[in-house]
Amino acid sequence: MKEYEVYEFLKSYGIKTPQYKIFDIDKKLFFNKFPAVLKILSKKVVHKSDVGGIRVGIDSNEELQQARNEMVLSLQKNGIFLDSEDKFIVQETVRGEEFYIGGVYDDIFEEVLLFGKGGTLIEIEKDVCYIDTASEESEILKSFNTTKISKIFPNFRGKEYKIEYVLEVIKKFQKLFLKEDITEFDINPLIYTDNGFIAVDARMRFGKPDKKRKKVRKYDIFQNKKIAIFGATDKKEKVGYAIAKNSLKSSCDIYFVNPRLKSLFDKKVYTSVEELPNIDTAIIAIPSHLVLELVMKLAKKRVQNIIIISAGFKESGNKELEEKIKKVADDFGLNVIGPNCLGIYDASKNLNLTFATDNILAGDIALISQSGAVLSALLDKAYSHSIGFSHILSLGNMVDFDFTDAVRNLQNKNECKFINIYAEGLQDGKEFLKAIRESKKTVFIYKTGKSAEAKRAAFSHTGNISGDYEMLKSLCYAAGAVIKDDIEELVFSPKFQNFDEVLIITNAGGPGTILTDIVTQSGKKLYNLKKHEIEMLNKVLPDTWSKNNPVDIIGDATSDRYQKTLEILYNEKLLIFVVVTPQYMTDSLNIAKIVAGYKNIVPVFFGEENFKDVFEYFKKDGILYFNDLENIKNIL
Repeated sequence: MKEYEVYEFLKSYGIKTPQYKIFDIDKKLFFNKFPAVLKILSKKVVHKSDVGGIRVGIDSNEELQQARNEMVLSLQKNGIFLDSEDKFIVQETVRGEEFYIGGVYDDIFEEVLLFGKGGTLIEIEKDVCYIDTASEESEILKSFNTTKISKIFPNFRGKEYKIEYVLEVIKKFQKLFLKEDITEFDINPLIYTDNGFIAVDARMRFGKPDKKRKKVRKYDIFQNKKIAIFGATDKKEKVGYAIAKNSLKSSCDIYFVNPRLKSLFDKKVYTSVEELPNIDTAIIAIPSHLVLELVMKLAKKRVQNIIIISAGFKESGNKELEEKIKKVADDFGLNVIGPNCLGIYDASKNLNLTFATDNILAGDIALISQSGAVLSALLDKAYSHSIGFSHILSLGNMVDFDFTDAVRNLQNKNECKFINIYAEGLQDGKEFLKAIRESKKTVFIYKTGKSAEAKRAAFSHTGNISGDYEMLKSLCYAAGAVIKDDIEELVFSPKFQNFDEVLIITNAGGPGTILTDIVTQSGKKLYNLKKHEIEMLNKVLPDTWSKNNPVDIIGDATSDRYQKTLEILYNEKLLIFVVVTPQYMTDSLNIAKIVAGYKNIVPVFFGEENFKDVFEYFKKDGILYFNDLENIKNIL
């Protein structure tokens, strides 16, 4: 579609365009609205400014002719020779702030708008945000406010900028992009004027995108009462042994299946699917070439949930086998997790159907991961800091059940307060964003592969600046997710996410200063001590105490001094760090017992050998603690 045709197309959606005239390549140019702009219309030219295909500031028809001649010469110097298919367009000059709007049909998120600062340096500055076509006003504004150019609204240097103009033009492009078969478009500049936005330079690529359809789930992945473990074994080095052993703590009906065994852990072992009673869930840990036949048998037996632990599928180049399993899942409407996964865990049933550690504490975090190895490491880290989980889902290759399904499945689980996701890749971004918007629980996301950029043809600025990670980060943030930059934050941060102010009580100035930097860099604020609090502290602390936050109660502090300080300053609305360094007179275990009863106090015992009894005490009672300062950033 030629530029002037795009203008007419935009007008049909109520989007303003400048006055213009089109001329054949051999016709004389004339115009009656100056200053004017001259541009070349040619399939041979991708970006006009790169080859001299645009002239601005033209004030008369004489200058128009001169600009035309100069443009032809410039194009020829760049190896572009015009013919009868090419045209010139002359249009009025529109003055105002240059913005940009583009659209790209992304493989994951489908129709996505990019909006922000326009002009010739757009690909260098990249001051743009990403907006889903399903975004409502609040989400649009949340995304737009991440840009630098948004700071000119509502006033900048004595000029008023109306945010309603932004919302109006974005809604029009959302409607256009959803209704029309467009794969990519680029409006640069989109000029802000006193009467709204005007699209000055436009390109569009049409085509019929291949849209995804989300599978409607019939069953709850955690509706597990009767479970069969295929590949349960007495060989301790096999995953089937670990899963079978971990499953025994649950009160669910567990059946082991292995044709070569008669019993395992004093339980009968079944030889085949046919011999089993009715089951709702199957765990498969057998060689990959046997999996498809078993899945088909289980589907015919009306099994609702299948978790395929076995590896040797897409990750090994065996994509065809995986696709056949997906077809069975779709045909029978069942849930399939994996293959190549670690399994699932449900604290409400004490049900551990993984081959990870059995040291998993019950808690309120649902942890979802594609990588089994990453999940194992996070579980180990969480256990060492007394952090528990309500649910765990290892999704592996995500042949069927994905992040969207997991977020939706967890909505009716009362034990789950937070949904934490480690993602390597998404499959259905539109539905994932919808699930985040609708989620009653906060969704935390850590996405790997941040440096990868989408490989797109250089059709427009949009294709050049729409990177995979930045798109995911912006869209998910606007939809309501919390994006994390450190993977360990997935287990630490949810507990204290809602605290804005921090109080630090310490017996050493150095650690207090370091912790202050960590707190402020995270975006949280240090609590300002009230006048009456300072006066009360003066009565119980040495004269040399810090008189501010961090509250340095001096190195010779014992448990008595910590307790008196907390009695004055404790506030359930504050996140409180109690820092203890080992001194000769420090009765550390007594201090630990004082802070242990407070849910919003994080004890930081900065040491190792002197605090062994303290750490044992915290672990026994399931209390989160730290013995260093560096990892504290993960809870902020």
